[in-house]
Amino acid sequence: MFTLRRKKYAQYYLLLNTVFLVALTSALSVHPFDNHFRFTFGVTMLSILLLYFPRLPVITTASLSAVLIMGSRVLFYTVADSDTTLYKSLMLSLPALCYYIIFGLGFQVFRIRSNLRNIPVMILKLSFIDFVSNLVELYFRHTFSISESVGFFTSLVGVAVFRSILTAYGYYALKQYRMFIMAEDRLKRYTQLVMVFAKIKTELYFLQKSSQDIEQVMEESFLLFQELDTLALEFKKINPSSERALKIAKDIHEVKKDYYRVVKGIEDVVTPSAKESGMNISEIFYIIEQNTVRFLNVDTKKIRIIYKYDDDFVTDKHYMLVSILNNLIINAIEVCGEYGVIIVSQIRTGDQVIFSVEDNGHGIPDEDIELIFVPGYSTKYSETTGKMSTGLGLAHVKNLTEMLGGTLRVDSQIGRGTKFSVFLPFSKLFEERPGQGNSGRKLANRELH
Repeated sequence: MFTLRRKKYAQYYLLLNTVFLVALTSALSVHPFDNHFRFTFGVTMLSILLLYFPRLPVITTASLSAVLIMGSRVLFYTVADSDTTLYKSLMLSLPALCYYIIFGLGFQVFRIRSNLRNIPVMILKLSFIDFVSNLVELYFRHTFSISESVGFFTSLVGVAVFRSILTAYGYYALKQYRMFIMAEDRLKRYTQLVMVFAKIKTELYFLQKSSQDIEQVMEESFLLFQELDTLALEFKKINPSSERALKIAKDIHEVKKDYYRVVKGIEDVVTPSAKESGMNISEIFYIIEQNTVRFLNVDTKKIRIIYKYDDDFVTDKHYMLVSILNNLIINAIEVCGEYGVIIVSQIRTGDQVIFSVEDNGHGIPDEDIELIFVPGYSTKYSETTGKMSTGLGLAHVKNLTEMLGGTLRVDSQIGRGTKFSVFLPFSKLFEERPGQGNSGRKLANRELH
């Protein structure tokens, strides 16, 4: 019921706006003869709007426009000339009322809207209706005479054709503008959907990565149980720790099953791209960028991060690369000042691929460089809780780098910043997709604030 009322209100609103707009444009007029007869643009506006809005009732719209135009002219004649009586003003304005009513009837009878696909026919019909309506108005004005008839007819035909052509042009121009607005709106919506989809893929990536981590933790806990159980058998005594390790493995297994169901549900939405085994360096950087944005959104620091890469090759070691770079970037953010700058880059020299994360933080003392990779060692602490960092991030980076057959180098200067460089063999990272060579493509540097 509410929807019907809203539609009805919208219909009335459109009708009133149309009538006022027609009356307003009717003020733009030309007096071709030495009398009160005039050519206006009101009828052109009326025709355009009747064509553009098919839900407008033709007779009602034309009649209301005629009444408003006549009323405005009566008011004008009465105010402009004090000698003009109200009756005389009505008589001067009544022919205009007849014109618009006849025009509306002709528009309806000749079904002008059905000729939108045939422009010449539509122009011909509109010209004829305009011509006849002008004849009716001239008749009521008693303007015909033998000496003036040729001039009248020539003017009427010319203006009728001109206004009909203007109507066709105005209608299609308005339609094209509407299509442009709609296309722009669709593009905006499409862009928003693409961004949402990209964010979902980013979240899915980290869910998939966590799935592998969960699987590995479950296996490690089960292996710990087996080792503890073996020791218990050797010493012929019950070891409570083995039972706890087994319980942890079982609990992780339950978490893993629920986790897999969630990941599978999201994968079904973003299939098939989420199931690709390999990933481009550009995609890896994009995922890291999105993850960093979320991290910075909860931080008060104004960190500027610049991403640069040379070779956009495909690698199936993307989980490990994301872990390495993500840990290094988060570590750099934590040591940067309020307005820090971080540069994340990738270059290739021969058979080596070098990933580096460089910051302008406070730097690392020379005596601490070897210690920062020791599990549990950390100089960072939470300013809100006061708790020290776990010190596992850089140790994890070092382990992953060595697993990929690479090396890690640290260059740091106190007060100027630190640069972590990860040197990896290209042969360990490269995976060639069908139809793609191993030559990378260069992209412009991208900046994230």
